[in-house]
Amino acid sequence: MASSNGKHILLRLQRRWKTEGLVFCLLLAVAVSWLPALIVAWWVGGLVLLSGLGAALFFFPYWRLTPADVARYLDKQLPVLEESSGLLLRPEEELSGLERLQRTRTEKKLAGLSAPRPLRRKLWWGIVLLAGMVLVGAGWGMVGHSSMVAVHSAKKTVADKPVTGIRSVTIRITPPAYTGKPVRKQGSYTLRVEQGSMIDWVLETNVPVDTIQFVFNDSTKLALQPTNDQHTIWRATYAAVRPGFYQVSVAGKLSELYTLEVIKDEAPRITIRRPKAYTLLDYGESTRIPLMVRLQDDYGITDAAIVATVTSGSGEAVKFKQQEMRFGRSFSDNQSMYDLEKVLDLSALGLKPGDELYFYCRAVDNHGQAARSDMYIISLADTAQLMSMAGLTMGVNVKPEFFRSERQIIIETEQLLKEKDTISVQAFHDRSNDLGIDQKLLRLRYGKFLGEEAEEGGAPDDTSLGAAENFGNAAKVLDVYSDKHDNAEDATYFEPAIKEQLKATLSEMWKAELRLRTFQPRDALPFAYKALRLLKDLQQRSRSYVAKTGVKVTPLDTAKRLKGKLDGILPPKQRVSTVGVPASEEVLRIALAVLETSGAASGSGGKGQEGGASVGSEQGAVGWGSGSLAILQQAERRLAQEAAARPGEYLAGLQAMRRILSGIRRDDVLSAQRAIRKLLPVAEATVGVSRAPADGGLSRLYYLHMEKR
Repeated sequence: MASSNGKHILLRLQRRWKTEGLVFCLLLAVAVSWLPALIVAWWVGGLVLLSGLGAALFFFPYWRLTPADVARYLDKQLPVLEESSGLLLRPEEELSGLERLQRTRTEKKLAGLSAPRPLRRKLWWGIVLLAGMVLVGAGWGMVGHSSMVAVHSAKKTVADKPVTGIRSVTIRITPPAYTGKPVRKQGSYTLRVEQGSMIDWVLETNVPVDTIQFVFNDSTKLALQPTNDQHTIWRATYAAVRPGFYQVSVAGKLSELYTLEVIKDEAPRITIRRPKAYTLLDYGESTRIPLMVRLQDDYGITDAAIVATVTSGSGEAVKFKQQEMRFGRSFSDNQSMYDLEKVLDLSALGLKPGDELYFYCRAVDNHGQAARSDMYIISLADTAQLMSMAGLTMGVNVKPEFFRSERQIIIETEQLLKEKDTISVQAFHDRSNDLGIDQKLLRLRYGKFLGEEAEEGGAPDDTSLGAAENFGNAAKVLDVYSDKHDNAEDATYFEPAIKEQLKATLSEMWKAELRLRTFQPRDALPFAYKALRLLKDLQQRSRSYVAKTGVKVTPLDTAKRLKGKLDGILPPKQRVSTVGVPASEEVLRIALAVLETSGAASGSGGKGQEGGASVGSEQGAVGWGSGSLAILQQAERRLAQEAAARPGEYLAGLQAMRRILSGIRRDDVLSAQRAIRKLLPVAEATVGVSRAPADGGLSRLYYLHMEKR
């Protein structure tokens, strides 16, 4: 290093390391954003670049390097500096005589050393990563371009085979106004349009022709009209309502089949994200419920609302009140997705304890299609019903006293809150703490049903262990100091569902106890009410009653017993029912077998026979037998029905089947087979029936033994 000023050396190293750190972060960001910019769009790559650069600067904060950081790094990496680099940054007037001498020595040593490069390896890693991403992007571009060219050429040869006599075709597609899509043009016969679109064909022929028609799958014909005197330019307009396929007929000659796919307008999709499908509000919980709804549609939403119904009363005195609420949002922008929020104020809606709110959301798209969500329910717990003694005064299985203790704790807590302003603070705290103790005792009594241990258990009584007769008695020691968790009588009285509800009850009691002990009785009431509701639910479960019913069985014939005769026992028979199996499925399966036979013969280049059919070479004609021809014709009609509804999936198979009926090629057989297999249901796996006797032949041996006797 040329400079002898130590501080300048440290500052120069700081600037260099900062620059290398920023270059490293930039390399990482460019490497991460390269593929998104290449695959998706340049602006997506720009967003990823900015995000990646911010993340790299956050995780690698080399831009915050200070001269003190550089000095500490040099002291750690270069022992010859004797950990004195920090002296170069201190003012000279603050140094003692010895420190000045050490500073001079450090400057001379630092000037004679080569500058370290701690970020060199990171820079190389960044360059390697960027180069790898560039290579991956280049490979993807070559593969993607070749695949797109292959797909385009395949479509051009199969779906858009030129029509004989037609020089050019121009198709103008005008989508409905509600879609908001612009008018577009294309030069291929294969169509994929929105439902209700107007299609305008303009065909130019090579020579003048008399007639041009479109023949659709439902046998309807659309005649094109000439627009010039030479009869070389023809035009027709058609409203796309149903999907299907069509052919171009030029002077009686039919073209290939072309797809006409119609995109239907879907109804709005409504997703209620909050609240849950059923919400129960206990005493003390907020009555303002947030509602979060997502609306989605293909082309836009024009209206949305909440339809709410409030039910109050019980029995025959139930009253209903329905009203409609708006989200307070305009839908004039016709967006395809909305995230809406609204707060349902149950108090403003007039709900009282014991009432329920039923609501659903409805939406209308810009085509007039309406949809609604599922019904959601919000219930307010009836505290008066919880405090009712009707469930305990009936003569059916009256419960012990502790089933009423939670109710008494609630009553005394509410009484304490009423008297809060008339008693002293110390008396209020004492009574709240006493209620917390009562809640604890009740919780411990319920905990015994779950095998929980008492919290008051002290140290084990080991006085008896000091007796001489108990010396070395391991059983005695284990009995005193161990917990008998393997006792079969512990916590085995209830079903798992009841145990889970008991655990939930104990949890609510513990929350109520915590707030009573900390002098917050008002906050403890919601948990106490919930515990009481869970207990009453358990009480109602225990009252399930099933009447006893007699079982009548066929009396045994004592004359036939103990004879060992098995003549009347017949072997089991497996019956396969064909009831309900559509005949069309059988036809399709037979058609697959016929195509498989003909395809194998064609692929081998030989000749085969099937029901009088003779299969020629790959380019030859086929003479089908009457049975095979009828089967293939039925399969062709079934494919035509499916192609009319879903031309994108079955049109290629239909074309292949029609070519098969006149001349066979191997690729046509495979295409037709694939289309037919789509129509067949997937076979379900069934368990095979074993033919071996269930007893391993023991009954047969017993019978032979009895015959010998």
